[in-house]
Amino acid sequence: MKNFKMFTLITLITSASAFAGGFTPFSELDTDNSGSLSMQEAAADSALAQKFEQLDTNKDGQLSEAEYNAG
Repeated sequence: MKNFKMFTLITLITSASAFAGGFTPFSELDTDNSGSLSMQEAAADSALAQKFEQLDTNKDGQLSEAEYNAG
């Protein structure tokens, strides 16, 4: 029974982190407070950096907050 409780706890913690959004919050990444993210700013989050070009739908080399939220 103790092992089952531990397994359940670990599963819940893992699941919660998986659904937490995945990327670092936009406001933390936008270090120059421009309202958009450059590739350099996005590089602080490796998962976001990998998807940067895909999320940059207007291909301006920046991620708007809307483009970021779509990811």
